[in-house]
Amino acid sequence: MDSGGSQEDFDRFLGTRNFAALDGLRALAVFLVFTFHFGGPSWDRYAGWLGVYAFFVLSGFLITTLLVRERRASGTVSLKAFYIRRATRILPLYFLVYFVVLGLCWRAQDASWDQMKAAAPYHLLLLNELADFSPIHMTWTLGIEWKYYLVWPALFMLFGATATRQFGAAVYGLAALLALWWSHAYPAWLTPWHYAGMLLGSALAIAMHTRSGFRTLRPVMTNVAVVALALALVVVHRRADLLARHLGEPQVIGLYCVLVALLLPALLTGTIGRRMLSSKALVFVGRRSYAMYLVQYLAAQAVIALLPGMVAGPLLLAFTFGVALAASDGLYRAFEQPIIRWGHRWAAVVQSDRHRAPRDAAASNWRPLA
Repeated sequence: MDSGGSQEDFDRFLGTRNFAALDGLRALAVFLVFTFHFGGPSWDRYAGWLGVYAFFVLSGFLITTLLVRERRASGTVSLKAFYIRRATRILPLYFLVYFVVLGLCWRAQDASWDQMKAAAPYHLLLLNELADFSPIHMTWTLGIEWKYYLVWPALFMLFGATATRQFGAAVYGLAALLALWWSHAYPAWLTPWHYAGMLLGSALAIAMHTRSGFRTLRPVMTNVAVVALALALVVVHRRADLLARHLGEPQVIGLYCVLVALLLPALLTGTIGRRMLSSKALVFVGRRSYAMYLVQYLAAQAVIALLPGMVAGPLLLAFTFGVALAASDGLYRAFEQPIIRWGHRWAAVVQSDRHRAPRDAAASNWRPLA
């Protein structure tokens, strides 16, 4: 199928419970992050750090899809059940990795132990973006996402009686963030471009769940659009430094988030992009990407301990990615999934007091960050 956007595509989208291509996109994003941290000079030119912003857009899109579909099915949203599901997805694995790293730093009794002690209040309160000096500084993204999960669903409930009001809440939120962004009138703990990516994903989810919004997005639901957007993303990755010098890094991030958001509709309809990113290998990696993101430095340390003298470069990247994937697969099966299933059972009990709990339309896709 060369294009989407038809009534049939819209109905199929509403009935889809598992967006495999988004797992594939998540796999590419986590690989990009690994290239930034472990790929060395040969990968530096590809700006893998932008990968985390693909996660932000995906997270906004998927959690809002859950909210929209629950409201459609039941007429309301159980915030308590929502927070239970989010907490049981994010917190257990995060704190497991946190305490493992804390223990290793304590055993080492070097500068890392002092850093972990100083950063403990931030790590324990999910204010990780304020503790980028710690050995798990990459968890700054969790601090951003966690605050978004706390605030956005409440705003959605408060203003989202209709699709128009839901979309309006997202648009006004984006406008407020942009105003802060351009005026530089924001506190150190609030970086508007981080939250704007998630809010952009949320606005897209709301639009795609209306017939008019879905039709409006039809031009990007084509193979031509997939190729054009993919090429544009490659250019941004390849020329990120140049663009940042001329536009500013936040503006590059904003452009990147817009391109990722425009790509999502094509990945959810019958395009070549959906078929390519729905491959079993990419979906496998994508579903384990949260754990991979959290254990990446532990995996790198294990590789360096086994192969002393290895430095950042293609070999360290390949070995670290493989070790992280193997470890994450074990965590996914033995730790993540059992707790997530328990969280969903708990949330279903909470919801049953108010309405029949709808099945989570995008639950198998939603993963924090990765």
